[in-house]
Amino acid sequence: MTDVKIVFHANDRKISAMVKALAFEIDGPKSVEGVSKEYLEKNGHLVFHFRSEEKAKEFREAVALYLPGFLSRVASV
Repeated sequence: MTDVKIVFHANDRKISAMVKALAFEIDGPKSVEGVSKEYLEKNGHLVFHFRSEEKAKEFREAVALYLPGFLSRVASV
């Protein structure tokens, strides 16, 4: 299991929903378990869980491709 932490500008829930959809598309429902708007509001970030480093890398690359860095960024877990 590989975790990827994403920090969102101003805890933006709409951007976090887009990132959640990317994670789900890349690695299915297990990747988004525990990812909620309440967690985002409390912590300012979300942690996604991937079955492999390859899936985590694909996710990181998709976030970088589709979302400018000022909207969200990958952070270390």
